[in-house]
Amino acid sequence: MKKKKSFLVRGWDIFLAILLFSLVLSPGISQYREYHLLGMVVDTDNNPLSGVDITLQDLATSRNYRVKTDKNGRYVLSGLPHGRYQVTVKKDGYETRSFEWDFSAPQERMQKVEMETIIMASVETVRTAALAREAQQAVKEAMEKIKQNDLEGAMTLLKDLVGKYPDDSNIHYLLGVALGRLQRYEEAITELTRVTELVPQFAPAYQQLGFCYQNLKNMDKALENYKKSADLDPSNASNLYNLGLILFEMNRVDEALGYFEKALAAKSDDLDTLEMIARCYVNRGDLARAIDYLEQARSLTKDEEKIKFLDAFITTLKAQIKK
Repeated sequence: MKKKKSFLVRGWDIFLAILLFSLVLSPGISQYREYHLLGMVVDTDNNPLSGVDITLQDLATSRNYRVKTDKNGRYVLSGLPHGRYQVTVKKDGYETRSFEWDFSAPQERMQKVEMETIIMASVETVRTAALAREAQQAVKEAMEKIKQNDLEGAMTLLKDLVGKYPDDSNIHYLLGVALGRLQRYEEAITELTRVTELVPQFAPAYQQLGFCYQNLKNMDKALENYKKSADLDPSNASNLYNLGLILFEMNRVDEALGYFEKALAAKSDDLDTLEMIARCYVNRGDLARAIDYLEQARSLTKDEEKIKFLDAFITTLKAQIKK
């Protein structure tokens, strides 16, 4: 009997071992399989980066897993246990990047995961970007000072900037504008000419050059630059008006009228343009047409002095027509 009992006990042990083995293999217990990661690291120009160190630290256990990119910028990490990881990506000459990757979801089989491409910026790229942001902020401050007519304050900012960024067209342009308003026209022309060299299609630079040359009484150069600005930006009413004004003063009335009409098409309620068109028609002897434009101007203004001036002008022309 004792031998039989002993046999039964051993049989029960074997049954328990089989049961435990089956439990280990059951889905409920084998949820947490490992991960197989694949990914790539590139620079900001999308060139693959080799030799990049990638470290994953398990946030629960502090255990580290390391991998390095190959010559094609690719990395493969097999057998990564489930969990949440703090990821650090490093390479000499590049800004270190950090991420948190979550692989804590239960799974029945080893999962292959194609990771999102990691982009790394070189230290030089980061530094350049930071300097560009600094310059952009300083340019905004200079623009605000110019708007507030703090021209000397703007000049102080801009002179410091132009030394750091000698090829920045915005800085040269604002310097030219500030110098022009300070009536330092020769210096302004130097800065504005540099803008046209850096950005040949920038119409405002030519307009400002025209303004400077006009104030220096160099009308040929003023016309040349105003016309260049008009070619690049035919909708700029003030530039077209300036062109017309110079031509009118040079007694080139027909050419002046053409530009004044273009200016009026761009800005139909401009009193000065309406008045200059009227003067062109007076010069051509078409007084009735001149009166039409003066009356349009009168209907648009509420300025008492301007109304008196226009009324007197209109009355004079009507009297001449009656003669």
